Amino acid sequence: NMNLKVEPGQLVAIVGPTGAGKTTFVNLLMRFYDVNKGEILLDGHDIRSIPRENLRSVFGMVLQDTWLFEGTIRENICYGNEGTSEEAMIEACKAANVHHFIMSLPGGYNMVLNEAANISQGQRQLLTIARAMVDNAPMLILDEATSSVDTRTEQNIQEAMDRLMKGRTSFVIAHRLSTIKNADLILVMKNGNIIEQGNHEQLMAQGGFYSELYNLSLI
Repeated sequence: NMNLKVEPGQLVAIVGPTGAGKTTFVNLLMRFYDVNKGEILLDGHDIRSIPRENLRSVFGMVLQDTWLFEGTIRENICYGNEGTSEEAMIEACKAANVHHFIMSLPGGYNMVLNEAANISQGQRQLLTIARAMVDNAPMLILDEATSSVDTRTEQNIQEAMDRLMKGRTSFVIAHRLSTIKNADLILVMKNGNIIEQGNHEQLMAQGGFYSELYNLSLI
């Protein structure tokens, strides 16, 4: 029973406890499975009428489980955009706060990522942000969990994500207060339903589940 309209360039934060349905929401947007009632429209078109490959090309993704394959750093960053120029790739990596780190590695952009590569979770996250920068999709899906990184790396990731989201329509599974407070729209999920929606001030004024989570510092 959800009715939701997102305008171009808006930041939508999705919050709620584990198992609330946040990932399911994202999977429906990407058509990993389809809605069985109602519809999801993109620029007025039912997404079920858009080939999955075309639909997914308009979304950039940075997920909590970073996906890198065995190959050079360059190949990982330019995956799906193999025609990217060296200059554009380096610009993307600078924007993602990861160029300096790459240049400190043996081989730089030509270093092969494999099981032996000593790259931390935070650095992997920055590489996937650089990939999304190169991809330059108009819409983003971000899972911003950074619980396993140190404070400095978290700051680097936050800065890189802020640059990535600029001017793009972004759906963020939010774990940090800063993102939630800046969101144009917050969707509060519980038991598979969106039970509250609005911006931070509106939801706090309601004194409902969101304000309870916020005051308990659970988001």
